[in-house]
Formats: sequence, C-alpha cells, structure tokens
Amino acid sequence: MAIGIACILAAICVCEGSSLVEPPMTQAPPTLSPAHVRSRLRTNFRASPVSATTTPPRCEYKELMTNLHDRVGILATLDEDQRHRLEVIDKKLDQLVDSNAARMESLKAQQLNFQQRLDSFEHIQRLSRSTLDELKGETDLTLGPRRVRELKQKLSNRRKMKDISRSVRSAPQQYAPLPNSSAGNIDISLTDRLDALATLLTSTALSVRTVQEDVFKLTQAINRQRRLSHRRVPPNLIGQPGAAAFPAYPRLSPATSCLQYYLSVQGILKLQLTPESESFYVACDGDWTVILNRSSDEINFERGWLDYKDGFGNLAGDFFIGLNKLHALTSAAIHELRIVFEDFDGHVAYAGYSTFAIGSERELYPLSLLGRFQSDLSPSAGDSLSYHAGAKFSTIDSDNDNCLDCSCAQRYKGAGWFNNCGTSNILGQYHQQNYAKAGESGIFWDTFQGKDYSLRRVRMMIRPIGEEEARR
Repeated sequence: MAIGIACILAAICVCEGSSLVEPPMTQAPPTLSPAHVRSRLRTNFRASPVSATTTPPRCEYKELMTNLHDRVGILATLDEDQRHRLEVIDKKLDQLVDSNAARMESLKAQQLNFQQRLDSFEHIQRLSRSTLDELKGETDLTLGPRRVRELKQKLSNRRKMKDISRSVRSAPQQYAPLPNSSAGNIDISLTDRLDALATLLTSTALSVRTVQEDVFKLTQAINRQRRLSHRRVPPNLIGQPGAAAFPAYPRLSPATSCLQYYLSVQGILKLQLTPESESFYVACDGDWTVILNRSSDEINFERGWLDYKDGFGNLAGDFFIGLNKLHALTSAAIHELRIVFEDFDGHVAYAGYSTFAIGSERELYPLSLLGRFQSDLSPSAGDSLSYHAGAKFSTIDSDNDNCLDCSCAQRYKGAGWFNNCGTSNILGQYHQQNYAKAGESGIFWDTFQGKDYSLRRVRMMIRPIGEEEARR
C-alpha cells in the first residue's frame, strides 16, 4: 500500500515539474522603425550597466522525490517492525497455548489421582463398616446385646458371691464338734476348719483371677471395637432412653508413633501428633514407622512435587508417606533411620543412621539432619546417603539439585535429596527385567550392588529415640 501511494505522488510531482519548466506563451513583438530602435538603444545605454536577468523557473520535483523516498523508507522500516512484532506475538500465543494445554493435562491427571484416592477411601470406609458390623454381630450372638450382657454379668457375680457366702457359712457347721467329743476331736475339727478355709481362699483367688482375665479380654475387645468404629455418641442421644446403649468408657489418648503398635489393626495405625494437628494413618513394622516401601512396579514413582508433598500409594503395598507427614513426624521427636534392601538373589542388607529429620516446605524439604552411620548392623549395605546430607528435595518438575546443566530427577527418573545427583536413588524406576544392567534410572544403593543394579525391595523406616540415645 505504501508503494502504491509513492507511485501516485511521483506521478503528480512529475506533472507539476513539467508545468514549471515549460516557458510562457508570448506574442510576436510589432515591427519598429529604425528611428524608434535607435531611441530605445540610447535609453538602454543610459540605464544601469548590469542588465536585469530573468529568474529561471524553479524545479521542486527533485526535493519532492527525495522527501517521498525518505518517507517510503520510513514506511518500509515500520512495516518490517510491525511484521517482526506480529511474529513475536504469534510465537508467544503458541507458547501460551502449549503451556495451557500442559497445565490442563496436569490438572486432569491430578483430578484423576484425587478421584482414585477418594474411591480408595470410600472402599476402606465400606470395609471398616462391614468389619464393625461383623464384629458386632459375632459379639451379640456370643454374649447377647450389650444391656443383656451387663445384666448377665451382674447376675453371675451375685451367684458367685452367694456361693462364696454359702461356703463360708457351711464350713463352720460342717466341721463343728459333737457335744460328747473329746479335746482331741476338737483339735482335729479345728484343723479341718483351717484346711477348709484355706481351700475356700484358694478357690476365691482363682475366681478373682478368672474375673480379672475376663475383664482384660473385654477391655481389649472394647478398645478394638472403638478403633474400628471411630464413632461418637450423637449429642441428641444424650439423656434419651437409647443413650444407655452407649456407655461412657474412658477415652484413650491417640497414638503419636508406632511405639504404640499394639493399638494398630493389621499393621495400620492412626497417629495424631498434637491435639491441634490433623490425624493420619501410617504403616507400622513393629515399633518402626514405615515411610517408604518398594516391592513391585505397580506404583509409578516418577511424579511431581505435589504428589511427593502429600504422599501416594497404598499403605498395604508400595507407597511413599509424603514430605508433609515426614516433616511433621521428624520435627515432633528425634528419630533414627533404618533402610532395608534386598536384591533379586534374596540377599538382604541394612543401613542405619542414628538421627534423621527433614526441613519444611518453605525450605524445600532439605535432608537437614542425618546422624552417624550405624556400621554395627549386619549384613551392612554401606553408607550411600551421607553424601546427600543437607540437600534439598527434587522432583521432575522442581529442580533443586545443585546441578547447573542437568536435572537429576529427570536423569534418574525419580525424586530424592540430590546433591549434583548422588550415590543412591531409592525413588527411581522399578526394573523387573534386566535389573543387573538397569543403570542410574533404577533403584540403586552404590555401596550395595553398585549403581547399575536395580534392587528388588527397599523399605525405609524411622523410630523415635530419647535425647540420651541420640547423643551417643
């Protein structure tokens, strides 16, 4: 468009220039007589010696063409600039579309994962309810409803007390001396009385012990039922006739670690670290809290920051407890760390550290505390974690590994406390095949089978310890 305008202006200027150069039309002068010519010559000689010259017509078309050329050049430059800006805008729009598409895919994956978790929670709730109903039904079939059981127990206690009282009253009469008996017979009857009383006391002690055992078993059954139900009496039932079916039992304090593993159900324990904090479930191996379990390829551990923050997997199978919960546990008490390894030949090895703790999310969950390596554990897997002490946690979408030209999480296809990568990768890929040559992307512990060998099983556990034990 700019070129067309330039052509039109050039044509106009050419027309104007030609009109300026063309001389004006003049008529032929009339013929003068010689005398008149001589008089005019004399007049001219008397005038100024410098004759007035006529100014030639000015040609402005060159200046117009120069200005027009400059303007066309400016328009061409602006046109190129506009095209460049449009190309940049197109590229940014393409990048924005790609970024939004990636975010949508990530949101869809998170929504699917959340739905799966919700389904698993609902399944666990249904199983808990069915287990509670079965336990309640078996208890009712065996001992009858709660109120009936209480009445039966009271009646049984009264009968036992009556039997004991009857035995005590009948013992003196049974062994009473005859009127005509001698002193020797009286002594014999007193001895028999003492023997009878001793027998009665022994039987009473046995009965008391039996009652104590029954009470202990009943208390255990009540505690087990309360753990399964996790229900409270609704406020609107208090003071009503049906409220008697919910007797007030002493409230048990919530567990704070797997040191109270006797409260667990099939190795799963509900913890509440403080009265104000939220409760959560953990897997217990004796008095150890399991924070990581790897035994198959059913769970993908190549995940993002949010998954490792909240945790994922199944507590009855492969899982990671989550960085938030791990930070809450290790900040509430001093813990020691133990890791159990097993290769595909069945060889088991251990690695232990006297203390273990991680930082908060604001600090990017660093491995802030790692104590002395416990070399007395046998068979020992060696120390391949001390190199990572102080490192921040990295995932495939959050690079905090101190490696300038790489991402260790993407390189190792997992996550962990990488320090310019490192000497272990227990959160890497699980290799069922070619495990001996899996490379750095597998589950490896450098001092146990080397970096190229992907292990079969890994279990990471922590346990609270006292301050004196931590100083050792």
